[in-house]
Amino acid sequence: MRRKISFLVLATAITAFVPATFAGTKKGPTTTIRLHCEGSNTDGPSFVTELQLNDGRKIPIRKVPAVNEQDITAFYPFPGNDGLVAAYFRLDAHGAHKLHQLTVEDKGRTAVVLINGRPATLLKISGTVGDGILFVPGGILPQEIAALQAKFPVIGRESEFGKKQSGLKPEAVP
Repeated sequence: MRRKISFLVLATAITAFVPATFAGTKKGPTTTIRLHCEGSNTDGPSFVTELQLNDGRKIPIRKVPAVNEQDITAFYPFPGNDGLVAAYFRLDAHGAHKLHQLTVEDKGRTAVVLINGRPATLLKISGTVGDGILFVPGGILPQEIAALQAKFPVIGRESEFGKKQSGLKPEAVP
């Protein structure tokens, strides 16, 4: 009897942990969007790293992003000022608070938007952002927009997100 109970407990434990082991194996590639603020070399290597920009310059940025893709609830892409794609990103309450805090505390500094680890655009923090909308004026590649459209709803079309439309071609987003 004691052996049966031990075997039952062991079998239950194994079946409980096996699905958790393989839970993340079917995930596809994710698109990362990170907003890092300019750091100071005096902050030390634990908190600041150097980032090489597209033009070859190197700037110190904080290792911990102020906002990331987990804070995004929706986005709106449109043609950017650099020939690539720009977007507005609507943030959840947590992300909106972090963005507001960043724009208050670090006014006058530079922030950089990294998409999949690639510097997409530089932003100068000149005013307070209190509406929870992160504006990225350019630097987003079309294939990154396609990946974002699969992950997030477009602002103004949230009710249509995730629904399959039979027989209709998907409408191009401006």
